[in-house]
Amino acid sequence: MNANLLHRLFNGLLSTLNLLGAFWVVLLMLLITADVVGRALFNAPLPGVPEIVKISVVGLVWCMMAHTLKIGAHLRSSILMDRMPPRARRGVELLACLLGAVMFGLIVYSGWSQMIDAWRVGEFEGEDPVRVPTYPVRSLVLLGAALTSLQFCIMFVEHLRGRPFQTEKGSH
Repeated sequence: MNANLLHRLFNGLLSTLNLLGAFWVVLLMLLITADVVGRALFNAPLPGVPEIVKISVVGLVWCMMAHTLKIGAHLRSSILMDRMPPRARRGVELLACLLGAVMFGLIVYSGWSQMIDAWRVGEFEGEDPVRVPTYPVRSLVLLGAALTSLQFCIMFVEHLRGRPFQTEKGSH
């Protein structure tokens, strides 16, 4: 496989997960609205909504994490960076990419055995009548962290080549 195809596949995966996360937000909005209406009008809230929302927020954030990094949409302060000479700025960018790749890689490493155990035992959150499985979300956390680590690696290589990584918002 050539590098351009791999790059397109990777970007397609990030975009697909981002779309999944956005769709998940809409579903949560509808669920919470139904719960509030049921509670306010009929004194009958939907069972399990707090558990579903708690687990879902974690999952949807990790679906969107790597794509958000790719497009340069994470919160960023440039007060110090704007005052640095270009070489120092490049050094800070390289260090940030390296640390990001390592940190997100460590999330994958440290969470792997817990994710495997969660699948093995069928881990869940909540009690009857609603038991929300946590193992799919644990898997999404690790997938999101792995993809974010890989995105940091891509950005690191681009900086090494002397080309600041171009995001959809422009360069960093």
